[in-house]
Amino acid sequence: MFRRSTPSPDLPGFFARFGVKSGAQVTSALRDVLSHQLGRERYVAGASSAGFIRPDLSLPAYAGLVPNDGLSPIYHFFDRTDGGHGFSARVTRNTARDYRGGKLTYDEHDGTDFVCPPGMPAVAAAPGVLVAVRDRFLRGGLTACVDHGGVVTQYTHLAKVTAELGQPLARGEALGLSGHAGFDMTIGFPWVPPHIHFMAWVLGQPVDPYLTPDEDAHAATWATRNDPLPATGPLDDDSRPLGLGDVEIDPRAIEAALRMCKDRAIAAEIDTAMHDATRAAIIEDSVHHDRPAWPDEARSLVLRPGGVRERVRLTMPLPASEYRGARVADAPWTRP
Repeated sequence: MFRRSTPSPDLPGFFARFGVKSGAQVTSALRDVLSHQLGRERYVAGASSAGFIRPDLSLPAYAGLVPNDGLSPIYHFFDRTDGGHGFSARVTRNTARDYRGGKLTYDEHDGTDFVCPPGMPAVAAAPGVLVAVRDRFLRGGLTACVDHGGVVTQYTHLAKVTAELGQPLARGEALGLSGHAGFDMTIGFPWVPPHIHFMAWVLGQPVDPYLTPDEDAHAATWATRNDPLPATGPLDDDSRPLGLGDVEIDPRAIEAALRMCKDRAIAAEIDTAMHDATRAAIIEDSVHHDRPAWPDEARSLVLRPGGVRERVRLTMPLPASEYRGARVADAPWTRP
């Protein structure tokens, strides 16, 4: 039923896989959680949140095991009701529906969760360039952003980023190691399975790479429609990996964003970034995930005047050496 995976020798220590760097960091995070609970941006849970407990998925993955069939369990899909339109720290299933009409998602979930053991390589879902790395303990921990030219993919809950900022990446090339980083994974251990939270963004808007029967492929969908497969090499229509200079960004929009940002730490993160492509990826992520730091008009900023270079056909963010595809990990309460 399971086989043991080969952990990377570069996998950091146990606590580092959670993104925990010090006791002071955890104390600060708890203080932030308390302040959120006293304000408008509350962390919301309910009876439906019990469905996050999946020892059938979590315990084998934490033990370093991969299914014998080579199929990564999908823990959550994108929420088709509110995913991508806004973000709050809710872990409820009140209105959420996945692309099938089922409940294998939760309110405002904005990505696809691929279950895998800590230390599994996270690989580029298409040719691109690593433009940004963010580490927000309260927002999923260590996250890598790969720009594909108007389309950006994100890989969250990482234990380590192994690629260099500005490094061009071929399809299927390793960029980091999976982990279980972030506040939500820390408090959910060991019942919430370790996974890569994979996101696709089109011009700064999170989108679902899955399609309903009546939808046509958009700028960032799976190469094999709703059957994500790992990359075994370049696809026939793959372009060369981008460099930083290939990413078209409007510097005036970056300056406008800096004037709008209400959080000094985030403004400093943007201002000190190495390149406008990096600044754009940080802004797009932050406007979506750090809502209190931005006015509503920040969502209308046009950072990428050139639009989308071309449709990006996505492959799995997990390596073909360990996986041959993915399976839907429905529970009785999530089926359509």
